[in-house]
Amino acid sequence: MHELLYYVLLAFAVSFISNATPFFRAAYTVYASLVLLDLRPTIPLVALFIVVTALGAAVSKNIMYLIGVALRRPMSRGRNMALLRGLLKLGYMWLIVVILAIIPGLPLDDYVYVGTGAAGASLTRLNAYVLLGKLIKSAVEIPIELTMLRAAYEATSMLGLTRLDFQVAFAVAFTVAGIMLYRLDWLSIYNWLRGRISLLPEVPEVEN
Repeated sequence: MHELLYYVLLAFAVSFISNATPFFRAAYTVYASLVLLDLRPTIPLVALFIVVTALGAAVSKNIMYLIGVALRRPMSRGRNMALLRGLLKLGYMWLIVVILAIIPGLPLDDYVYVGTGAAGASLTRLNAYVLLGKLIKSAVEIPIELTMLRAAYEATSMLGLTRLDFQVAFAVAFTVAGIMLYRLDWLSIYNWLRGRISLLPEVPEVEN
């Protein structure tokens, strides 16, 4: 029992820390899957780890939100904030939050969470939607990783690269990509897409 509690707390801590580090994403579901392999997982145990990792990942996003609150004044002058506020007003922002919470590997959701803080979005709703996304993510990834982990690590060892090598390389690549994407004028891009996709709604102008 004490061993299980230790591993549950460890899974929560790894999920929290890896998601609380801005734009640097460790594969926390992989670590949870490795622990489960040692514990000889049952369905209830897998379900427990799905919930624990999702909670750790979701709660940590409050840090991203608070960073946005702290940077609200300098960020409010950007055109991307106008797009975020408009999407929040329409309700589409929360769908984007759920989708980004599910997508594996990409740290680009951190930019959106920072943006929700700067845009003054509801923290309660942010937590609810991020938790929903992380639950879906953990529920999909952990069972798959449990069945494919041995084959994946055999292939990695054949290339002479460790898991840490892959994580560092992906973290650097995604951080650079994220910074480049964040600097784009997304409001202009969205309006350009609206001119070609009639189903996209008009984003209303929202004052700072």
